Amino acid sequence: MKHRIDDGIFTWGTVFSTSLTNENMQHEKTQSLSSIFAWWVTHAYLQGFSCVSHVRCEDVWKATEGVWLWYHQNMAAEMDWWSSTKDVRMNMKKRWKDAETALIFLAQYPVLFSSTAISPARGKISSYALQTDYHRVMGRRLKRLCRWARRRWSQFWFFPYVDTGPVPEKILGQLSGIGWIGKHGNLIHPKFGSWVFLGIVLTNCALENIRPQAFGTIRCGTCQACTDICPTRAIRAPGVVDARRCISYWTIEHHGPIPPEVRKGIGTYLFGCDDCQVVCPWNRKAWNTDFFQTHIRYDLALLSYDTLLFLTEDEFHTRFSGTPVLRLGLWRLKRNCLIALGNSGQDSFRDIIRRFLEETDDPILYEHAQWALKQLQNRSHEE
Repeated sequence: MKHRIDDGIFTWGTVFSTSLTNENMQHEKTQSLSSIFAWWVTHAYLQGFSCVSHVRCEDVWKATEGVWLWYHQNMAAEMDWWSSTKDVRMNMKKRWKDAETALIFLAQYPVLFSSTAISPARGKISSYALQTDYHRVMGRRLKRLCRWARRRWSQFWFFPYVDTGPVPEKILGQLSGIGWIGKHGNLIHPKFGSWVFLGIVLTNCALENIRPQAFGTIRCGTCQACTDICPTRAIRAPGVVDARRCISYWTIEHHGPIPPEVRKGIGTYLFGCDDCQVVCPWNRKAWNTDFFQTHIRYDLALLSYDTLLFLTEDEFHTRFSGTPVLRLGLWRLKRNCLIALGNSGQDSFRDIIRRFLEETDDPILYEHAQWALKQLQNRSHEE
């Protein structure tokens, strides 16, 4: 069996021989499947991924009972994109009828100013958003791997997904043994913690005979750190996060005005929330990788309320282009900024809010600004 270097990729030559018997053909087929998975593992590591695993697509429906209960108790809130694809998420065979295997790729991202703002003049942005959008970074690498794989095994198809399709990434990750879903609802890897992203490649290549080492057993024990720290008590049960209470949902997914009864719990978060991950013991000694090191955007953590609140559309797109915050849009960013100002407790921000009230012509943002100003005035009177 010959091997060669093609386009910088180690490529094995022809595996099958026309003179093989049926028994030998079956043996060679198993060896071929082994070599396919080994190829994915090798090249995924070369692309910077930390872990690779796989699971049979037909096994997914067996682990979705909890997700059904979560959905039917209305804990998905108003995430229509989830509701419209729930059937496929529960059973991927409904869309990809000939899909056999899901390959799972894990990449760790750096933790930056995750639970504390740099100064009182700045709000908090979830760590994963302080860098180039992971959809882009991981998506490009997975597309590259799929393109290479199609050239080598033209009889199979390979489709990559990074939060871009109705694929239950965390369930696949746990079933594959790459980690387990912690009490905070995030996937935890024993070495890399929960500061990780997951990418998926679906294929009609059956790899079910090759089992990875299993880490899928839940190892949170009696720890309640994430449940106790959640400011809005969004963690209703181990692994069950109620979106109707979650800060990440309200600051990212919710498109309209934020109800007054929810605003106090948001604190000074502008985008997402990391509190439950910050206190997770599995993140204390998590290994660091350099997958996203060249994509970090430290400048985003330095933007003040004053700057954010008076951005124009062009300035918003210039500053946040290529980052997860871009999907938020300027309107929602200003909405979140006003709530953070109201929760900041800083009297000096009252002038900023008054200026905004004078300039805005948006009735919803105007109401949020009035609320923020009232919060600061009430705090001043209490003191």
